[in-house]
Amino acid sequence: MSLDEKSQKLGEMLAALRNSFQGAIEAIDAFLNYLGKPPDADHSEVYDKLNWETRTGEKGPFQMLRKDNCNDTQLFNHLDAILKQNKNHISIGDYHYWTGDPGYIFRRKKKKQTEK
Repeated sequence: MSLDEKSQKLGEMLAALRNSFQGAIEAIDAFLNYLGKPPDADHSEVYDKLNWETRTGEKGPFQMLRKDNCNDTQLFNHLDAILKQNKNHISIGDYHYWTGDPGYIFRRKKKKQTEK
């Protein structure tokens, strides 16, 4: 086998390896997206069952959830993970959620769009 044939064969093998890695990357990305999807995303009211504390701030009323006082820590952790994957801000259903200090999640009802 000549040097050109060996180089071509090596190139083909590297291309096949690259394609295998690309397939694995796509599978991992799909799985991570699945994990980041809120449970029952079509039923965002799943988060309403958490024991939110109503507060008022400079921008008006909002709700706060403390991990150390949460009635469903598994759901808290899941929502917290979703927020971390989305740079600590996400809108789900009628609410916008965000985090600040570790162990706290906040939400505020989204403003309704008025028709003109």
